[in-house]
Amino acid sequence: MTPRLLVANAAPGAAVALDERQSHYLAVVLRLKPGAVLELFDGRGQRFAARLAVCERRGCIADSVLAIAAPSESPLIVTLAQCLPAGDKMDWIVEKAVELGAHRIVTLHSQRSAPRGDAARSQRRHAHWLRIAEAACMQSGRDFLPEVTAPQPLAGWLASAGPHGTRLALVPGAATRLSRVAIAPDTPVEVLVGPESGFSDEEREAMSAIGFVPVALGVRVLRTETAGLAALAALQALVGDF
Repeated sequence: MTPRLLVANAAPGAAVALDERQSHYLAVVLRLKPGAVLELFDGRGQRFAARLAVCERRGCIADSVLAIAAPSESPLIVTLAQCLPAGDKMDWIVEKAVELGAHRIVTLHSQRSAPRGDAARSQRRHAHWLRIAEAACMQSGRDFLPEVTAPQPLAGWLASAGPHGTRLALVPGAATRLSRVAIAPDTPVEVLVGPESGFSDEEREAMSAIGFVPVALGVRVLRTETAGLAALAALQALVGDF
């Protein structure tokens, strides 16, 4: 498989200097040599073919950059708003949400979320999720790098949310099934997922006030790290590119 790299300043006809992390990956991990073929993407939807002109551990240069037409985005513009689960489950959620075509991933602290930790730990986790999203784009062939927000309070996010398309909150036992919700392919969708213990009554009221519709994913209760991903896959099958 041709190696893929995120290079924000890639442009047709321009030589591109790769950073030290990328250069180490190509020269040391993959053991590539000058002349090897690469695929670059800029994170904004463009893809390029390139060849390695220089391949050294601390600095590689790619040239002969040529734009490639290869649409990789779903017509469904979907945001996954995920209340933070315990442990490292968010790593899995970010990776799989990118693979499943999420346009944006919002990470939230709810009243029943796992303990937050200090600000430094929160910053490290966010930086880690950004790297996971980049790697997931490289693996899955996406050319658009989804935004992954830093953790923020659910209450504040709900209070500041502006007009949006279809808003769905995953609530076990809700009267409406996801498959019964009318969604147009060109309408943005937000999918809100609670933590392990679910939403509080106060949070449900705030969600309802700005138009979130409670929906269920069948008769079974899915874990928080499963529910959002299952919803993304279902939406892609209903109105996306599956």
